[in-house]
Formats: sequence, structure tokens, C-alpha cells
Amino acid sequence: MATYPPPYPASWYALGDVRDLAKGEKRFVEALGEKLVVFRGEDGTLGVLDAYCPHLGANLAGGEVKGNCLECPFHRWAFAPSGQVERIPYADHVPKTLRTRSWPVREHHGLILVWFGSDEPRWNVEPIEEIEDGRMVYRGRHDAGSVRMHLCEFAENSADHQHFTPLHGEMMVPWTRLRIPGMRVVHEATWEPDPEQAHIAYFKDAAVLSLFGRVIPRTSAHATITFYGPGAVVAFRISVPDMGDIVIFQTHLPLGPLEQHVRFRWFADAHVPRPLVAYVVGNWVSQWREDISIWENKVFRDKPMLVPGDGPMHAMRRWFRQFYA
Repeated sequence: MATYPPPYPASWYALGDVRDLAKGEKRFVEALGEKLVVFRGEDGTLGVLDAYCPHLGANLAGGEVKGNCLECPFHRWAFAPSGQVERIPYADHVPKTLRTRSWPVREHHGLILVWFGSDEPRWNVEPIEEIEDGRMVYRGRHDAGSVRMHLCEFAENSADHQHFTPLHGEMMVPWTRLRIPGMRVVHEATWEPDPEQAHIAYFKDAAVLSLFGRVIPRTSAHATITFYGPGAVVAFRISVPDMGDIVIFQTHLPLGPLEQHVRFRWFADAHVPRPLVAYVVGNWVSQWREDISIWENKVFRDKPMLVPGDGPMHAMRRWFRQFYA
């Protein structure tokens, strides 16, 4: 752990799916070095507060949602999503100064995103137009559990072009680690920051299959991976020729300095067949799993020994550093 940068860069982080938090429900979350409670008011309003009541320290996650406020289980103080104390059963007047810390929170295509870093978000995760207007529809999700790694490893992966052949050159049976004999994946990758939005970077990959050394042109596919910040929220847009587009959100929530909770959530053009969507997503998840044993057993080299052809590692690291104060 001592070799890595600080574990929690400023970013929007996904606490989970809105569909797992019904109106009137709350949940205790321990992540990012904090203890939080996330709740959803009876009109659907989301709130994220420090978990422990500023009055006498009870865990607010043990209370109940009443209207759009979360009541402390100890003395029934009622907290609004803003952190303001709205009601105290035994007080005729509630001073406006009574409040607890609240965290900026928003919904993004079914994900509950919370801002960690400065008091106010420095940037937003912009919605994808095709999902907003219904051209792309929800197709599924997968909770991959926790991986023992620093968030920077996922960002570095996008600029480390030379690891694709040894780790991702073999074709897998989707959703498994079973290799298909003779089938290879040929990658052509690039990484670059957005010239106008400093918090965004793009990893692009043109991939095609080869069978026993012969390239199969009709299997070509193009992927544009958008990093919204340091890698806590990443969107994969995969274009399948003559079929349509698939968008996969991959999110990382740091449960500790070297532990990430990884989730996938995906959408597709409405006319793309479900089996094809499952195949594409499953293939990505299988390839992603190939990196895990490396991430969980490595150190961070602050001054790596690089050679020409390693990829834009220095440029990527300069870009990543902006997410620390």
C-alpha cells in the first residue's frame, strides 16, 4: 500500500443501483474511508449523510424514513437530504445551525452516484443521450464483488497497450475463463485525454478475431471507453457492425485503500438481440478477469522503467494526478 498514491481520488462513485433502494428505504455504506447512510425519500429523493447522528452518535441507518427525512432511531431527530435538522419531537424551535454533513448525490442511468472530494462537485458525469431518450434500453447488470487493487490500476490499464497480447489475446467463452483453441483477438488501442473536458479521457480499441492465424474481417468491432474521472465510473461503447451499439458501465467503489467493489450495468440499442448483448458483455467480463491476478499481486512503480512502445503511461499519470487536491 505504501507504494501507491492516496487511495481515494476526487470523483463521483457508484454506491449501487437505485432499483435496490426503494422509496422509504435506507442503507448503511462503509466506503471511501467513511461511514455513510444512503436513503430514498417517499417521493424518490436521494440523500447521503454521515452515518452517525451529530446529536449523541446513534447510527442513522437504524432509523426510519418519514416523508423525505431520515429519523434518528435514538431521539427521532429528522434529517433532510441536505443534512438540515427538520424536526426534533421535544423542541418547539429547531435552530438552522443544526445539521449533519451531507454528500452530493445524483442518479445516473439507474446508478446512485455520490461525490467524494471537495465540498462541491468539480464536474459531472454527463448522461448518454440515447439512454435518456429511450433509443437504448436497459439489458442487465452484474455484481463482480470486490477486487484487491488501487483504482489507479484500472486507469493505467488503458494506457498500457503492450499487455493486451499476453493477457487479452486469447478468445474466451463469455462469462468464463475457458479459452477457445485457435481463436485470437487482435487489438489496436489508443489512449488520449479529452481536449476540452479535463476530467475525461478516452481509450479506444479496434478488435478483430483471427482463427488459426487468419483474420476474420466480419468479426471486427470498435470500442470507445470513456473515463469520467479517475476510473470510478467508466462507460464502454461497443459498436457491432450491422447490429448496433452496446454501452456497459463499469464502476469501482473503494471499500478500503486497496479494495474495489466492481459492478457492471449495461444498455443496448433496442433492436440488438439479447443473446448478442449477453455475448459481448460476457466476453468483456471474461477479459477483465484476466487482469485481476496481476492487480492483486503487484506494487506501484512511481518511476517505471519504460521503453518506446509501452504506451502513453506518463501522459496518463499526469492526467490522473488532477484528481488529487
